[in-house]
Amino acid sequence: MPPLGSAPHLPFQGLGSEAALRALADELPEAVFTIDAAGRVTYWNRAAERMTGWSPEEAVGGDCSLLAGDAVEGCSCGIGPVRCGLAAQGKSSKTCTLKTKDGRLLRIVKNAAPLYAPDGSPVGALETFTAVGEVGQEPRCDLPAAPRTDADFCGLVGRHPVMAELYRTIELVAQSSATVMVLGESGSGKECVAEAIHRGSRRAAGPYVRVSCSALNENLLESELFGHVKGAFTGALKDRRGRFQEAHGGTLLLDEIGDVSPTVQVKLLRVIEQREIERVGDSAPIKVDVRLICATHRNLKAMVEEGRFRADLYFRLAVFPLRVPPLREHLEDLPLLAGTWLDRLAAGGQARPRGIAPAAMARLQAHAWPGNVRELQNVLEFAALRAGAGEIEEAHLPEELRPAPAAPPAARGATAAPAGAQSERDRIADSLLATGGNRTEAARRLGMSRVTLWKRVKLYGLGGPGQRSGGEP
Repeated sequence: MPPLGSAPHLPFQGLGSEAALRALADELPEAVFTIDAAGRVTYWNRAAERMTGWSPEEAVGGDCSLLAGDAVEGCSCGIGPVRCGLAAQGKSSKTCTLKTKDGRLLRIVKNAAPLYAPDGSPVGALETFTAVGEVGQEPRCDLPAAPRTDADFCGLVGRHPVMAELYRTIELVAQSSATVMVLGESGSGKECVAEAIHRGSRRAAGPYVRVSCSALNENLLESELFGHVKGAFTGALKDRRGRFQEAHGGTLLLDEIGDVSPTVQVKLLRVIEQREIERVGDSAPIKVDVRLICATHRNLKAMVEEGRFRADLYFRLAVFPLRVPPLREHLEDLPLLAGTWLDRLAAGGQARPRGIAPAAMARLQAHAWPGNVRELQNVLEFAALRAGAGEIEEAHLPEELRPAPAAPPAARGATAAPAGAQSERDRIADSLLATGGNRTEAARRLGMSRVTLWKRVKLYGLGGPGQRSGGEP
């Protein structure tokens, strides 16, 4: 296999000399190494040396069997990417065990990708791994520091392959002038993605302007976007520049684009086609040079089919669709996300807990996170306030994440509830209590619709006088 930096199809290719690439790889927090087609190590970075104890001089030239521990769990280390099936399989990600130079067994998460020659034949592999704890010890719930890419990606944090792919896509689309449609669930980080695209683009020196389309009614949104002239409507006491003018030479994010009215959709279509706007109450066109990024949690394709969103506007806005993964698709990043967010709280003057207890971390990783990263931030802020400078325990978590309390013995003669109903009743009651009886918020926390919650409240008798739920009908 050719040396690092000259291997065919190597992801770092084009970034500089081999020495520069080695220096870059040595700065990464993850262990990185390359092997040839026979499984011999051809590169070994400093993180790999730090985790395993094997120096580059000891590792390079030997085969990758030095990674094989006593519980390899499906990894056939030492036989090369062809015989182990990596070349045929493509990318691989798995948990396995390696034995360090001093004999310790480390549990690692290993990612591997085959490398091919121009004729398609496999010539080796690029692999990375991260240690998650020693075998035989209780898993640690340390809160690792954020990766170096955190600042570059405007607060986005994660090392899971889905996040690595997101970073790669952001860098790719940032270099173009294409209109981007950022898709993703509420709280998943769509605004961070949009800002990262702007910062990585040729317009980075220009303004970055954001408009929340769901926060304003049709008339106010039209004025906000396009501006107005004095006397255009009641209260228009002077001329006002719109957000398109403010974003001239830069980027405009239209957040929750799925909530705009048909009238505003028509005017947006004109802006995209003619690159000019008209202020409310004025007929003189104004040229604007703006890159549009849109974001939504809605299914715009379904809205187009239902006639609630213009098809011609959709196809102009969705030139480059970019999906932001929900938290449940990269739960392995949860310790990293937790550490990063607690660091930010500490920077604001709040005491930083020294870690998260294994039982509490298990609760966090078992949660569905319907509110995604934003919900995680709220949970951690709540838990950090209760834990202070100590360790976050289960008792410090919000009630909906704690173990359900044991149900009291059923009263004699009471009607038997369906199996599992008592624990669900307690969860609903606790969630209603924690939200002050707000059923909309309680339904969101429980991961169910408001109608389903209403039916459960009625079924379990939680809406009557003296019950804990109370709140809105």
